Amino acid sequence: MDKFEKLQVQLQGYLSEFKISGEISRVTPLRSIADLVDTASQRGAKTLVACGNDETFNLMLAALKGRDFTLGFIPLDENSYLSTILGINNLFMGVKTVAARRIERMDLARIAGNYFISYLEFGIMSQNLKSLNWWNSFKILSGAPQKFDIRIDDSYTLSIEALGGLVANTRSTSCNAETIANPTDSLLDLLILEKLSRTEILRYKSDIAGGCLEKAPKTTVIKCKKVQFLEPRGFNLTMLGRVIAKFPATVEIIPQRLKMIVGKSRTF
Repeated sequence: MDKFEKLQVQLQGYLSEFKISGEISRVTPLRSIADLVDTASQRGAKTLVACGNDETFNLMLAALKGRDFTLGFIPLDENSYLSTILGINNLFMGVKTVAARRIERMDLARIAGNYFISYLEFGIMSQNLKSLNWWNSFKILSGAPQKFDIRIDDSYTLSIEALGGLVANTRSTSCNAETIANPTDSLLDLLILEKLSRTEILRYKSDIAGGCLEKAPKTTVIKCKKVQFLEPRGFNLTMLGRVIAKFPATVEIIPQRLKMIVGKSRTF
């Protein structure tokens, strides 16, 4: 029995233990996640629970098309960042959380037809700084800044030289700053990291690698509802290393759009 099949058996056992009933469907080459969401809507389902990895959940978000469901997530991936955000540490906790049915209203972010509840990265933040050794991460953080043109809320355009940054709805660590990346405040948080001295790099490297840019000096933090990334054209916007869109691109917040089942140890 391979790992996936073992997880399926465990999932069925936990669902039975917590007396969770409902239709269970698997994605196949002939039945996409979008097809399953459409079918659930036609049958009058009120709750959808994605079982899988973060990509599974994001594909379910994209398939909602404005329809009103209560959403849940049961992680089958040990490296899931969404499980940390939602306070669901593992498969067992995922099922237990769905059974407890603690629901929070969350903001939803949109970019180029894609939806997300977490954050996007650009510039050096698109690099996996946590996985790099000390010297390679120092070299990246010591690099030359890039000129960015970013329009905020259709109001003004920010022209700034920076190493990179984040546009966050929520993130997998609170960084002890509850006002930043709060997915219930109806706002996005744009964090832009400017050039650092060598001393500053040494002191704040771990904070930067963890996405806590506001802890580093020379970080610009802007709260807004809409961010338009204008220049440089063709520059990547990524999510955990995967390219989501390229400049020019627009990120918008949809306030209180999601009804999400969450755990007690969520990061917001």
